[in-house]
Amino acid sequence: MAQIPFKPAPDFESKLPYKVTASKIPGVYLNPTPPDGFDVHTATQAELNAQGLLWNRPPTDQPSVPLDIWNKFFSRNWQAKDRIVPEMEHQVGKTHHHKGQSTKKSDTTYTDTEWSGAGVNTGGPWVCVVGTWTIPTVTQPPEAQGTQGGWNSSSWVGIDGMFTTNDVLQAGVEQYVSPSGAAAYIAWYEWYAPAESGSPGYIYQTNITNFPVAPGQSVTCSVYYVGKTAGSIGFANNTTGAHFSITLAPPPGASFNGGSCEWIMEAPDGGEPNSSLPRFTPVIFTDAIACALGLTSSMTPGNANTMNIVNAQGTALTSVTVNGETETITFIG
Repeated sequence: MAQIPFKPAPDFESKLPYKVTASKIPGVYLNPTPPDGFDVHTATQAELNAQGLLWNRPPTDQPSVPLDIWNKFFSRNWQAKDRIVPEMEHQVGKTHHHKGQSTKKSDTTYTDTEWSGAGVNTGGPWVCVVGTWTIPTVTQPPEAQGTQGGWNSSSWVGIDGMFTTNDVLQAGVEQYVSPSGAAAYIAWYEWYAPAESGSPGYIYQTNITNFPVAPGQSVTCSVYYVGKTAGSIGFANNTTGAHFSITLAPPPGASFNGGSCEWIMEAPDGGEPNSSLPRFTPVIFTDAIACALGLTSSMTPGNANTMNIVNAQGTALTSVTVNGETETITFIG
């Protein structure tokens, strides 16, 4: 039976607080490009929203972690010439939702077969998650390769998917080591929801082929729920200055639950035996924060639950430490 093409709701664009441009992929839209000289520090919230800048500017009359992170990101002059129109390729069948098994070790710590990192799953509902990290260098580890071939990992940030929902909106970088030991890196995004007739291709990992990333470079990802209407993803390579921002129409089954936010280093597809983690240099998420609508509340990895990946024999392969808005994931396999 032929696959039914995905079609966003007819009034989808009119419900957005900013104007978008349709891309070549159904359901994916390009966000506005703020003009050079647009001052985020003096713009009203309505002006920010009109430019697709959805993270509310934190109050300036009191010190706060959200304000510090907001100021740090916008201290850079993000230039229109460095904004790309992303070229996207769906990786059908490749997903990053939580398929593994988690075991509670304490009130705030878990072991897991595929996710390592920190996740907020109380409070909210969360509408925004932000994180900055340096892309790790990956090499062949002592462990045998997975049945899919080689050693695979992804570092990412996302909303939902941790224990309470099956759908998850996320973006990050895949780090892969081939059976011959060659490493490859690719930026991607995904709005996973269980496949239905008419689901968009981005329920699977969707690679950004014209957005080069490399080990040692710093990247920032922001993931938003635009009300109950859409998802928005911002991706910036802090090292090169390249950046893009897109809006996604929700796939069938997307809940907009906002029950969790995550900063993760992952062994995809459930971990062993399907995929095996490569050895990686420490992944350090900084300026990491989850925000509720209107910044009524926020949380950082220091307030979150932590998870470490274990192999089939129960041996820990990662070690996670958190401190405020910083989280460090270390390979110990």
